Amino acid sequence: MKHASIAIVLILFVCGPVPRVYAQILEGVQPRIGNFASQGGSFYNFISPGSGCELKVSVWGFVRNPGRYNIPCETNLLELMSFCGGPAPGAYLDKVKIMRKGGVDKVNAIEKVFEVDLSKYLELTTKSVVVPELLLWPGDLVIVEGKESTPVDMILRMSQVAVAITSIITATVAVMNMTK
Repeated sequence: MKHASIAIVLILFVCGPVPRVYAQILEGVQPRIGNFASQGGSFYNFISPGSGCELKVSVWGFVRNPGRYNIPCETNLLELMSFCGGPAPGAYLDKVKIMRKGGVDKVNAIEKVFEVDLSKYLELTTKSVVVPELLLWPGDLVIVEGKESTPVDMILRMSQVAVAITSIITATVAVMNMTK
């Protein structure tokens, strides 16, 4: 039993690190450049370079950094996806939903929900096009649907379960050795 536990720990050590879970970024604090908030949702604050006008939007689903964002008023949906670190593996860019709230008198009411096909805007073109469906409004909720079916995701999930099981086994063995 002791040798099996050591072997499992060594195998997990050789297989690589387990992804870290980062703490939430607080309002008013600029995000660091580089690897931050790669797991879970967070709050990101971006200072508007031009007019000083900001709006708050939320992003859920298959993006690299989901969360709530303070973004410049002139930001469109494609730029917001860039703030989020881009789409995560398995994201359906042809089925991005935007839930738009009502006006001032209907703060908690959802005015409309519509679907945007971002994949058609990612094709190379020489035309300049202004698309109203890409413009964001204050309080918008952007939902990027997708499917976690890549082999890398499955390996990561299995390694997380293996680490948890190994930790329990190691703790049990340590307690049993201490009580002898």
